[in-house]
Amino acid sequence: MSKSNEFRTPEKLLVFIPKNQTMKEISQITNKFPVRYEYLALIIATLAVSGASIFIVTSKSPPILDAFWRMFLVVLLLSPLLFLTEIRTQFYQVLTIDHMKYFILAGFFLSLHFFSWMQSLEYTTVAASVIVVNSSPLWVIFLSFLLFRETLNRYQVIGLFFCFIGIIFIASGGSSDQFIGSFQEGIILALFGAVCVACYFIIGKQMRSQFKVSNISYTYFVNAFCAFFLFLYSLYLSENVWNFPVSDMTWFLALAIGPSLLGHALYTYSMKKLSAQVVSLTVLGEAAGASLLGFLFLSQELPISTIIGGIFIGIGIVLAVLTEETEEIS
Repeated sequence: MSKSNEFRTPEKLLVFIPKNQTMKEISQITNKFPVRYEYLALIIATLAVSGASIFIVTSKSPPILDAFWRMFLVVLLLSPLLFLTEIRTQFYQVLTIDHMKYFILAGFFLSLHFFSWMQSLEYTTVAASVIVVNSSPLWVIFLSFLLFRETLNRYQVIGLFFCFIGIIFIASGGSSDQFIGSFQEGIILALFGAVCVACYFIIGKQMRSQFKVSNISYTYFVNAFCAFFLFLYSLYLSENVWNFPVSDMTWFLALAIGPSLLGHALYTYSMKKLSAQVVSLTVLGEAAGASLLGFLFLSQELPISTIIGGIFIGIGIVLAVLTEETEEIS
């Protein structure tokens, strides 16, 4: 695979596997497991991530508080690892200006992603929001072309076209009766969230190509800066992050442990034997799972326009991800 093709593999952008002896020993053990364990891990990870939107909608707190506490608790839960000498050594290695500027930029775009996407759930259905925000693999490809002149193959161009058509279909339907604003406004917020997380992926790839950063170091510092930016947003919106129903801490913890920690860890594990293309396609499973959960637990309807739009976006992602090694065009 060419370097340009490798650059556009979305899930590779988040994988920062430590190069230490402990991880090598773990890898030697897990490599003996049958490949079916990777598929099982992929299914569990997809289910864990699919529940995020349900936790957010069920929470009584404003979206900015859901976002802040999700990131803050991830950092808090990872902090005990600092007692391990091996982890502290990894952290010391990234305490440089060059590393920090990437962490800050990645945290900034990740904060925008979470804030805009979580806010979109107050304007549109879980199905519409998750389908649109999970179009991010296509935006990674598109932004890589715009910013770095990475080449595209004809199938990826068709995939991007299908994505645009799908978003138009989704935005054309829906009702705002049960939401605080317009349905289309929610789609725009979800789309903005997709573009922001694509920027986050690209920054991660740039960092990975320049530095050897462990997965735990990257996750810890990026989430810490993400939480910091979300805290600033809450101040701007005059929202007190410490003022929330006590019962919502359950949903905050569920978001931190499920989608953020369990989901991400299992995605990383599954890539030991499965291709990045296969892992990339789990965004389709997440969209389907979240849509089904929204229908079952929140009684949210699935308009035909959302289903058709989701099919278009799904086809676009499959075309873009599974044809990376085909002939490219400039």
